[in-house]
Amino acid sequence: MTTVDFRARPDRAVIPVDPVSFVADYAPERVERNGAVALHSADRQGLPSLTLEVDGESVTIERSLSGLAVRSGSGGDLVVALGTETFAELVHDAVSTFGAEMTGRAEVRRGEVDEFIGWEPVWRTLLDGRPAYDPGSIDFRDRAGAPLDLHRSFGADDDPAEIGHFLGEAGFLHLRGVFTAEEMAAVSADLDRAMEEAERDDGASWWARDEAGEWKPSRILGFNHRSAALCELLSTGRFSRIATFTDDEFVQRDPFAGDAAEGLHKRVGIIEGISDVSWHKDCAMGGHSRKCCGLVTGISVTSAGPENGELGVVAGSHRANIAALGVEQIALPRVPVPTETGDVTVHCSCTLHMSRPPVTAERRVVYTGFGLAPLPEDDPVVLDAETRRKQRASLNDHVRRHQHAESATSTRRANFEL
Repeated sequence: MTTVDFRARPDRAVIPVDPVSFVADYAPERVERNGAVALHSADRQGLPSLTLEVDGESVTIERSLSGLAVRSGSGGDLVVALGTETFAELVHDAVSTFGAEMTGRAEVRRGEVDEFIGWEPVWRTLLDGRPAYDPGSIDFRDRAGAPLDLHRSFGADDDPAEIGHFLGEAGFLHLRGVFTAEEMAAVSADLDRAMEEAERDDGASWWARDEAGEWKPSRILGFNHRSAALCELLSTGRFSRIATFTDDEFVQRDPFAGDAAEGLHKRVGIIEGISDVSWHKDCAMGGHSRKCCGLVTGISVTSAGPENGELGVVAGSHRANIAALGVEQIALPRVPVPTETGDVTVHCSCTLHMSRPPVTAERRVVYTGFGLAPLPEDDPVVLDAETRRKQRASLNDHVRRHQHAESATSTRRANFEL
């Protein structure tokens, strides 16, 4: 059976939990079951003990003779302050340590931010039982047991079971010639019109600044509402068959409702804002144990290569429980995925991926995808399209500030290396 369903808890409203009830009622069973494995992960990363200060109460996670232990009170070498609501979201994986810090809901009062972000895989090991990544624990085999060719692409006539096996092993796909150049030209024309009509702070677009100091739209949210040509293509069997490659049940984003697709224009010479995003997982802000793996599809409106912002992936990283900023610590292959116009890339929502900054030519791509079908116990909080769009737009500001705070251009450049 080929599956990419890693969900460990239902997707529903966060159940309130405060530090007292966490220590007394929620943590003990999980510490007994997962504490030893979590300790191994904390030791391998060299993480300090952690104290979470939550509205006047404190919880400390520290080493014991048998594993990680949870107790009331302070004393951790790393101290982080957060509100009761954020603490509950952290417990239930509605937000990650990275997401809480990045959006200003967690304040590191002693220690380093990277240490708090590094606690994420250990925290999830402790609470969800998913072991953090160990080097050498992931390899790649084809259906016959031979080494997997990670640079392989697939056409319409290839065996769906073989395609699904590759996706399960590697966490990504390159599907050749799904759409024609003429179909992509129609989508590109619609993207031109949407970009021309976009305005700064409209809540429906992301913007980036070029070397001339001009701010230009880089991403159109809800692009499916702006492109009839795209909606037609997303309704074809050529596209919907992507949901059938594994044994999981997926639900396609409805092209005629909600913000099902985003149109990206990756320009040359961008120096600020979100245009090209360095290594990340799409679940880095939180929610892996509730939603992963969804399938994110990139429709190549133009071709993409090393000179104009191709996609890069870390093969197998969807199977690795790592920190959001842990790409340098993961011993897995980095694979470029060059595409021709009309090709489609697929990556699991927790596959590490990036796109290089274009050097000689622009790149255009549309992102949409599929989510795992709800579990029987799911009762997700459904946000209206306008609220979701505003949340996505606000992420632009958070990421822009994060990029601006990075210490050196050389560090930024290294984050785009394959």
